[in-house]
Amino acid sequence: MKILFFIESLHSGGKERRMIELLHYLKSNTDCEMHVVSTEEDVHYKYFYDLKIPLTILKRKWLKKDPAIFFHFYKIVKQFNPDIIHTWGIMTTFYAIPSKVILQKPLLANLIADAKKDFNFCTISNFFFKIDCFFSDLVIANSNAGLLAYGIKEKKKVLIYNGVRLERFYVHADKNEIRKNIGVKNRFIVIMIASMTKYKDYDLFLDVAKYTYNVNKEITFVAVGDGDEFNHIQHRCNEENIKHTILLGKRDEVENLIYASDIGMLCSPSEGISNAIIEYMALGKPVISTDTNGGSKEIIEEGKSGYVAKRDAGVITSLILKLVEDESLRNKLGERGKEIITSKFTIERMGQEYLNLYEKIYGKKSFRCK
Repeated sequence: MKILFFIESLHSGGKERRMIELLHYLKSNTDCEMHVVSTEEDVHYKYFYDLKIPLTILKRKWLKKDPAIFFHFYKIVKQFNPDIIHTWGIMTTFYAIPSKVILQKPLLANLIADAKKDFNFCTISNFFFKIDCFFSDLVIANSNAGLLAYGIKEKKKVLIYNGVRLERFYVHADKNEIRKNIGVKNRFIVIMIASMTKYKDYDLFLDVAKYTYNVNKEITFVAVGDGDEFNHIQHRCNEENIKHTILLGKRDEVENLIYASDIGMLCSPSEGISNAIIEYMALGKPVISTDTNGGSKEIIEEGKSGYVAKRDAGVITSLILKLVEDESLRNKLGERGKEIITSKFTIERMGQEYLNLYEKIYGKKSFRCK
């Protein structure tokens, strides 16, 4: 089977990581022939190159919605002649529609990775999304909450949860050394791994850090991520003298940082299925999420592996204090989190579900498992 993947970039991000994890699984377990097309040159996930999958860059020259991409992508489809086109995102799906129609190729579209439709009816984004859904053979989401939020028709909707390679989380490192290297001297670490955008709400993270410091001065808050809000968050730390808070920016060794932490936190108001939450749980950390309406409830068992909390600094602080004061509770929630990941969120489960989908949409089994 030949599969052509089309994504806007291979920058750090949830859908980018999911796609690369899928590529890794397919490369390791099948004889599928794959080709990746991206509209951005930079590749943040360097281990993508280890897969030795051909990558073509269709760089947009004048406009972000460059119409020339339609033609360039069509030429690639005609030359590679894939059995399936698998797109990741609204614009890449839109660019793929003429190739799908003219060359009669099945089109799978990973269009939904959140659980809150962030564009209105009378917008260009909604227009693109509706057109994408109409022409796609199947629309894939990573949470039930996402499928509900976007109102995908029953005959087209597919739910496939994120999957991770568990070997990523076999960390053999010295926790004290990791803490020393990032400048942590306190007893406890609360970590948040997310891009620094307004959507992830690092302002709430800082509010919790301030609130907690007034009650317990043995907790350090560590933020891992970069983005257009970084300078604003750094300015707040300096201007408000928010103590015991460390902004690490973008880091590659997130598994080590989580391993050395005690609690994983995510302050975004809505998520699909968060890779950060999966990573926290895979490393046995109790989780606090403020995603009360999204997909976090599909992965976090309330009070058993973590908490989905009200978006209130006081409420979140009380949960943090409850966890730091009870080691057995932290361990109990962390162990249950591990069990959930190993049973429902492995790359083997996700990869097999995609293989089943490819077989279904193509109409026959034309890949060989190694």
